[in-house]
Amino acid sequence: MALYMFHGQVVHAENILVEGDNNYPPYEYLKDGVPTGFNVDIIRAVAKASGLNIGINLRPWSEVIDNLEKGASDVVLGMYFSPARTELFDFSIPHNIISHSIFVRSGSDIRRLEDLHGKEILVQRSDIMHDYALEHYPDATIVPVADQGAALKLLSSGKHDAALLGKIQNLFRVAEEDLDNLETTGADFAFGKYCFAVRKGNAELLGRLNEGLNLIKKSGKYDEIYEKWFGVYERKSLYDKIIHYAFLVLTPLLTFLALTMLWVGLLRHKVMRKTELLREELRERHRVEQNLQEVQLYLSSVINSMPSIIIGVDKECRVNQWNLEAEKAYGLKLENVLKKELSEVVPDLIGELERVRTALKTGIKVVDPMVRRYVDKRVRYENITIYPLNEPGVEGAVIRIDDITDRMNFEQMVMQNEKMLSVGGLAAGMAHEINNPLAIILGNVQNITRQITPGLEANDLIAQECGTSIDAIHSYMERRGVSHKIESIFEAGVRSAKIVSNMLSFSRKSDKIKGRHSLPELLDMTIDLVSSSYSLKEKYDFKQIEIVREYESGVPAVWCESNEIQQVFLNLIRNGAEALQTKKYSSGGPRMVLRVKHAGGLVRVEIEDNGPGMDEIVSKRIFEPFYTTKEVGKGTGLGLSVSYFIVTEHHGGTMEVDSMPGEWTRFIIQLPIEEAKC
Repeated sequence: MALYMFHGQVVHAENILVEGDNNYPPYEYLKDGVPTGFNVDIIRAVAKASGLNIGINLRPWSEVIDNLEKGASDVVLGMYFSPARTELFDFSIPHNIISHSIFVRSGSDIRRLEDLHGKEILVQRSDIMHDYALEHYPDATIVPVADQGAALKLLSSGKHDAALLGKIQNLFRVAEEDLDNLETTGADFAFGKYCFAVRKGNAELLGRLNEGLNLIKKSGKYDEIYEKWFGVYERKSLYDKIIHYAFLVLTPLLTFLALTMLWVGLLRHKVMRKTELLREELRERHRVEQNLQEVQLYLSSVINSMPSIIIGVDKECRVNQWNLEAEKAYGLKLENVLKKELSEVVPDLIGELERVRTALKTGIKVVDPMVRRYVDKRVRYENITIYPLNEPGVEGAVIRIDDITDRMNFEQMVMQNEKMLSVGGLAAGMAHEINNPLAIILGNVQNITRQITPGLEANDLIAQECGTSIDAIHSYMERRGVSHKIESIFEAGVRSAKIVSNMLSFSRKSDKIKGRHSLPELLDMTIDLVSSSYSLKEKYDFKQIEIVREYESGVPAVWCESNEIQQVFLNLIRNGAEALQTKKYSSGGPRMVLRVKHAGGLVRVEIEDNGPGMDEIVSKRIFEPFYTTKEVGKGTGLGLSVSYFIVTEHHGGTMEVDSMPGEWTRFIIQLPIEEAKC
C-alpha cells in the first residue's frame, strides 16, 4: 500500500502495474532485461511527481493490450489515440506526437508519397501504416512483417522499394544497428497522438496521470527527458531542413544574380538587350505555365488517389470535378460529364441537390450519414458529405461519397451473432426442459413393458386377481397393435432424446478446448441435428434428401475443437440442402454424399450434392466475406468465409470447392491428424 498526495489529501493506493511493448525503441524496450526508453522515463517521472507506487513490465504488444482489456494491468505506457480504441480504453493527454516517414535506400528515386504507387512497400503487420498503405496504394505491393526492425533490415538488404514507419523510433534503430544505407525522404505525415491508456471508466487514475504529466512539463523534467532521447535526432532533422531550404533559396537567388549581371552587360548593346528581354519574358511565361501544369497535375493526382468518390460542382450544380473513383462507380469519363448538371449525370443524387444548395447558402458542411440504394440487386450503403467552397472568388461545393457497406454488414453480423447467442441459450434451456418429460415418457414405457412381460410372478398374480392372464393380455395387445404402438413411443422418445442431446452439445458455449474427435461421428451428429429442418415458405423438407455415407473404416480421430468443426459441417450441409431444393430433377432426386477417408497425415472429408452447381466465377469468390448468391435479405455471405477461417486458421487445414454447373458441387476439407502448428 503506497501513500501519495492528490488535491492536498493523503490517499492510500495499491501498486499500479504499468505495461508496455518489449521491442519498441526508443519509446519502450528491454535492454539487458531492464525496461528502458522515453515512455519508461516519463511514467517514472509522472509517478514520482504524483506519489504513485508503480511496477513496470514489458511484454509483447498483443499481450499488453489483452492484459489491460482484462484488467490484469492498470496502465499502458504508450498507445496511439483513435476513436475506435475509446470504446475499450480511456486516454491521457498526449505525452508525445509521433510522425511517420518514408524510409528508402540511398540513391532511391522515391522522393514523396506519390512516388509509392506501383512499388513494393514494407509495413509492420496491423500497424497504423499497414491500414494507411492498403487504403492509399491499392496498386502497390504491400509487404507486412512482424515488426519495424525487420522492415528496416529487409529494406537495407536490398529487398523491396520503401518502408512506411514511425520516424523517430526508426531513426533510433538505424543508428543503433548501423544501417547506414537507409535514409528518410519526403515530408513527415500521419501525425498521431501518443498517450497513456487506462481501462475504460478508470477516471481517478487517469486524472492522476494527467496531473503528473502537467507537473513534469511545468518543472522542466519532461523537456529534460525528451532532449535525452530525441534531441540528437531532431537536431539532425533540423540541420537537414536548413540545408534543404538553403538550397531552395540560394539556387533561385544565384540564378537571379546571374541574370542581373547578364542584363547589365546587355545594357551596352541596346539592340541585343531588347531581343534578350523578349526571350526572357517568353522563358518566364513558359516556366509559369509549366508550374501551373505541375500544380494541376499534383492536385489531380491527390484527388484521383483518394478511395472516395469525389464530385465537384459549381453554384449551379454543374459538374467541374470528377475523380477516378467516380469514373469506376458510374462508368462515365471526366470529359463526358464536365459542365453537365449533376441530376443529369448521376440521377441517384437528385435527392442530394437540396443539401448541396443548403451547403452553398450556409457555408456549413452537410452530412448524410447512411444512404441506402441498390446496385446489381444488392444493397449498398453510402456516407455522403457535402463541403462548401468558402474561398473568395470560388463558388461551388465538393461531394464526397464513401462506400460503408462492409462496415454496415459487419455491424449486422455482430447483431446477428448476439441474436444467435441468445437463441442458443434459449435452445439449451428448452432442451433441458424437454428432457424432463422425455425421461418420464421413456421411463413409463419401460415400466409398462416390464409390467406386461410373461413369467414375472407379480404380473401373473395381479392378472389372476383380475380374472385374466398375462398371455391373454399379450394376445389382446398384439391383435390390437398396442405392443407396436408402445415400441413406436419408445423409439420416438429415444430419437427425440438423441436430437435434444445433439442440440445441447452444439448450443453449449465452447471453451475452445481441442481434443481428438472422430469426424464420421461429428458428421452423423450434424445430420441428426438438421434432419428435422423444414421450411414451410420454401416447401422444403430435409428428410426428402437421400444421405449416402461413404466412410472408410479405421479412419483415425483428428485433433480439433469439435463445436467449431461441427459448425463447419452444419454450414456446408445446410447450404447444400438449400441449393438442392432449387433444382428440378428429371430422374432420381436430391442426394447428398458424405465421404471420410485417411490421406497420409490428414483426414479428408468430402460433402457432395447433386444440386445446380456453380460456375467458375462464383467458385473463386465463394469464401470471400459478405459474398453471397442469395437474394437480398436471405443471407449475410459469412457462413462459408467463417467456415474457411475455422478450417485454415484455427486448425491448420485446407478447404476447397469443386463444381460442375448444373450437375454437382463438392466441398473438400482436409484436417491434420496431429495438432496443427497454426
